[in-house]
Amino acid sequence: MKTFESMEGMNMKTETDLQNRLLAELKQWFTRQCADQHRDFYLWYLPTTAEHDGGIIICSDKPVNPEYQLAMPERIRKGDTVEQNFIRIRSGVLRSLPVLSAD
Repeated sequence: MKTFESMEGMNMKTETDLQNRLLAELKQWFTRQCADQHRDFYLWYLPTTAEHDGGIIICSDKPVNPEYQLAMPERIRKGDTVEQNFIRIRSGVLRSLPVLSAD
């Protein structure tokens, strides 16, 4: 599984960057979800700080980095498509996450 830290040059400066990142995460989620239909996946975020850029990741367990926080209490909906989950998350929680790069 790719993590935000391993994806060099993936800092998000605009809302469009953040939406593109979410869509990429959801596409990876769909593949993992199809492989294990009983597993629950959640959206996590890493807040931007003076020391590092923020990020988002979809995974079933809390990321190893303890600075990641749960973005929303609901799991990614198994019965929804990538696009349906994207619309729900984008219109709900995505804009409020403090993950955009400061520079």
